[in-house]
Order: sequence, then C-alpha cells, then structure tokens
Amino acid sequence: MTLKVFCGKREKWLYFLASCLLFLIPLVRIAYLKYRTSLHLVDLIAYCDVSLALFRGHNPFPDHMEVLTIAHWDENPIVYPGQMLFFAPLGLLWGRAVQLGWVVLNIAVIFYVVALTLVKACGYTWRDLWLPGKKQFFYAVCCFCFLLSRNAMTTMRIGQIPVILTLCLFGIFWCPPSRILRIFLFAFVAVTKYSLLIVFAPLLFFKGHWKFCIAAFALFVFLSISPVFCGNNLKEVYTGYFEAIRILFEPGEINHYATSGMSMCHLGFFKVSILNHILKAVVFVFILWLFWRERKSSCLSDTLLLLAFCLTMLVSYHQSYDYSVIFPLFFIRLFAFAKERKWVLFGVTALFPLFMLVPGTLVLTAASWIGGIPGMDSVFFLVDNPWKKQILHVFPIMALYTIALSAWSTYLYFRVDNPYCFELPVPARPDSDSANAGKD
Repeated sequence: MTLKVFCGKREKWLYFLASCLLFLIPLVRIAYLKYRTSLHLVDLIAYCDVSLALFRGHNPFPDHMEVLTIAHWDENPIVYPGQMLFFAPLGLLWGRAVQLGWVVLNIAVIFYVVALTLVKACGYTWRDLWLPGKKQFFYAVCCFCFLLSRNAMTTMRIGQIPVILTLCLFGIFWCPPSRILRIFLFAFVAVTKYSLLIVFAPLLFFKGHWKFCIAAFALFVFLSISPVFCGNNLKEVYTGYFEAIRILFEPGEINHYATSGMSMCHLGFFKVSILNHILKAVVFVFILWLFWRERKSSCLSDTLLLLAFCLTMLVSYHQSYDYSVIFPLFFIRLFAFAKERKWVLFGVTALFPLFMLVPGTLVLTAASWIGGIPGMDSVFFLVDNPWKKQILHVFPIMALYTIALSAWSTYLYFRVDNPYCFELPVPARPDSDSANAGKD
C-alpha cells in the first residue's frame, strides 16, 4: 500500500515536471525572438498609426502617408477605419511598453483560452489546471501546441490580432450571461477582422439568433462611422480605404497569389481563374446547404464550428495566422476522442494542429520540392520566398492544408454523434423556464 501511494505521488510529480517544461519552452522561445528583435509588430504599428491619424482628424487614405507619425511607410498600411477607438489610445501611448504589453497580452490570452476551453467544454475544474496529474499535463500540451504553432508565433511576430479575437469569439458563448458584453465582443470581432465572420455570423442568424446579430451589426455600424466624430469625411475615408484594398489584390501586389501565395489559405491558387471561381462556387453552394440543414437545430456543435471556420478560410482572403480561432475546437475534439478511446480519429485529427508546429523552413522546403515537379508552374501560382532566396517555386501548401482540413471537418461533422454544443446564454428571468435557455 505504501509503495502504491509512493508510486502515485511520484507519477504526479513527473507529470508536474513535464508540464512545467512544456510551459517554459514556448516562453523561452518567444523571449529569444524578442531579444533577437524578430517581433517587429508591423501590423500592430499599422493599426495604431492609422487609428491615431484618424483620431486627429487626418485621412491616411489613399497614400496620405505624411499624416502617419509612428513609423515611416513605403506603402499605405490598410486598416479598417472602424478600429480607431480601440487602437488610437495605443497610438498615443506608443513605445516599448506597449509593444511588450501586446506580446504579454497574447501569451496570457492563449493560456486563458486553453484553460477556458477545457473548463467549459471538457469537464475540467479550475483546480485541475493547478494540481499535478494527467489533466494538468494535457493542459500543458495544449498550451505548448498553441503557443509554438506557426499561427500564434506569426501573430506575435507581426502584431496581428487573431489570438485576441479567438477569446472574443468563444467568450460570446462562455462569458457571463451579459447580453451587452456578448454584443460588444461580436462587434469587436467584426470591426477588427470582419472576414472571420462571413460564415459564422449568417450561421448564428439562421440558428434564430437574429436579434443578437442585428444588435451587434448596429454597434459595428456605429464603430465604423466613429471617425466622423473626429472631423473626418467618411466618404473620402472609405473611398480611399476600399480603393487601397482593391489595389492590394491586383497582380504583383502583396495579397495576390502570384506574390505571396505560400501563406494564403483561400481558393485562388490556380493560374486559370475560372477554376478558382468554380471551386469557390462549389464551396459557396455547400455553405448555403449547410445553413439550410442547420436552420432548425439549436445546437452549434464543435464539429459544425470547426467546419464553418475552415470554409471561412477557403472562400475569403486569409493568411495562416488566422488559424488561431480553430485551435480551441481542435482541443475539444481531441479530448473527446481520447476520452472515448477513438484513437484513429484522435490520431488523424491531431495531425492538423501538429502540422502547424513544423518549422516554417521545413514546410517551405517541402512546398518548394512539390513546386519543382514538372508542369506545376503551368497550373499553380508558385512563389519564390522573398526572405530565403534558395527556396524557389513554393507550392501554395497552406491552401492545400485548408482543403484537407475542410474535408476532414466535413467528415467529422457527419461522423460524430455526440458533439459538444455551444449555446448563447441569456440572463435569467423569473418567468422563463429551462426550455428557453440559450435562445435569443
């Protein structure tokens, strides 16, 4: 009996030491990148610089870069004007403290999002996260995978926002039942990265949460017109903004597959444009069918949301850092498969987040090898890596990854019988009953 207790304690401490190591490795890696000044935060600088200019009543679009004061720009940074109220304060306070605070905030959000996912969707208690054992070890593995994933590292390196938006999107379901707070979170996602919601928002609408969607849209409109209160001409601001967006997608520009397709996720990698349009039309029809199929169900399952966000990546412009929003759904599904001992499903599903841990150089090298196959350059846009001159003809591997993940998500959507269901909470009312829970 004494030996059994001793072995049990020893096992727990081994789990604890392994967990500490898994927590520490990503933090050391991020600190090293910061020391090497690899965290240039260019997108965060753009958010703050454009927002600060609008706050001061200056229109930075198009090519009015003289009004941007935080950094010198060779090209006009493209930032949605509705973000002004959120990033102008950071612009006013801009300095090393803001930059370091942004990185620390993203790290803290990842730890919290993983913890919230396990507590809300996987049956954990908050105490399980601190006590040495298998549950804490699984939490450490999830944090390790999320923090070291290429999407999270890229987010912190360039100052993008998908990690924070991940917390906002899942906070819509898991925050305290404050309707105002949930509306604010949804509107914040819309105004900072509206492309993430092109499937998710209509899905909520079709599920019957139309009042919630309309209220969030009204707040989105208010935030979008907020620059007018600082003396800006809205017509000039948005005309310049959309013109700058249009230019970025032209051949030779940064958001075109021929220029930077190696990190893009959407369907646009064929040189023959009609093939891209056919693929997008097929996915679009599938999305409409999905809306119709789900219209009478109150359940927003984890497999449905995983599929919805994968389809989002396919049909609109997205870079690889936007995959952060999918990682909590990976963890929910992996925990469920492990608990049910469905190891084949667990193994195949685990391949997708594990792929995001593969060093980018190895991925680009493999993509370059694929692109070197004779005939590839006549079918696909193949990109020469601008930072590593020896890596040429890079196949659009992230788009292929997205297609594979979407296909697997479709299979899980039909295959999983007892998914976790997300619900929009509502404040309790004296005259309400349990049958009305989760409905707007």
